[in-house]
Amino acid sequence: MECPLGKIISVLGMKWNMPILRELHNSKARFSLLHDSLKPISSRTLSKRLKELEKLKLVKRQEFREIPPRVEYSLTVSGLELIKCFDPLAKWAKKFG
Repeated sequence: MECPLGKIISVLGMKWNMPILRELHNSKARFSLLHDSLKPISSRTLSKRLKELEKLKLVKRQEFREIPPRVEYSLTVSGLELIKCFDPLAKWAKKFG
């Protein structure tokens, strides 16, 4: 039987996933804003990570049919619940890490 934490730990352990989730914690963001706030991440890597997080239902992508086209990313309910776990982990890491 697989450990229930194994999957999420592997997701959070991937480079850039934690910073992306942290950036989306407070508000929605367009790709360009995320890219600027997470430099030196490449556009290709950011796009790939967002697709992975979307597939895991942690991030939601919303398209707006405008000219020019607009896309916003935000956390899902699941993503918001996951973010709540970060503070206790950070406190633990400061105390014992």
